[in-house]
Amino acid sequence: MSAIASLTVVPKDSIAELARLARTSPSSFRTYLAEHGSKTRQEYDWSGYCMLYVLTYLEERGIDVEQSEFNAESEAINSAYGLTTLITPAPGLPDQLDPAQHREEDLVAHFEEMGVDFEESGAAGLDTLRVLRDCISDLRDDQVLLLNIG
Repeated sequence: MSAIASLTVVPKDSIAELARLARTSPSSFRTYLAEHGSKTRQEYDWSGYCMLYVLTYLEERGIDVEQSEFNAESEAINSAYGLTTLITPAPGLPDQLDPAQHREEDLVAHFEEMGVDFEESGAAGLDTLRVLRDCISDLRDDQVLLLNIG
């Protein structure tokens, strides 16, 4: 079984409508997201599981990427769209995600703890940190990064 991580930039003022549609009409939710969201300038090429494991790695280190005022909306979207994280621009967060601030060995060890052992796990972890950092750095104050793993 595989998973894909997708990164979509959405206007902050569209989050309430996305949550409403997630609760009432998942197909309309997807249409609305396609119409109002835009892809990030970077593609994410690793498995969605790599993204998930890096998110848990960050959480274990006290780095909360979802410092968002959108908890209720996130829960609604999760119910219709799979594992979704809404990320808003936060001071200092890009610095915390800088791959130079993390050791490849720690990422490899975390992947192994999660039951994943592949030769490129360290590189996947560092690349995931880089993509997250760059996508969050590109956000304007009126935008939200919708990270979906499904």
